[in-house]
Amino acid sequence: MSVDQQSERRRMLSDEERAVKMQELMDSGPLPTIQESIDAFRRDLPELLKTHPGKWVAYHGHERLGVGKTQTELYQQGFRRGLTQNDFIVGFVEPGAFDPDEQFEVTSWDV
Repeated sequence: MSVDQQSERRRMLSDEERAVKMQELMDSGPLPTIQESIDAFRRDLPELLKTHPGKWVAYHGHERLGVGKTQTELYQQGFRRGLTQNDFIVGFVEPGAFDPDEQFEVTSWDV
């Protein structure tokens, strides 16, 4: 086996190991900070529906980062604070938002 073939084999094993670790993370549920953020959003939702219906709200753990008119505005605010996409959530204030039975997909945002 040539040196290039050995390097490629190591890289492939590394890719496979990364894929296994990624699957384990996905199967383990939300990251703790994200879960705290979702819990805080749910906790505050009744009041948010009275004070900010139809707006976007961002949470980092139990801290509300802000309320805004657009999702992009709040993502940018979080990034300016040095947070990564895995550190906070942005949700729309509407009845049933982040319902425990709701299946939602985490996506990346180009903001």
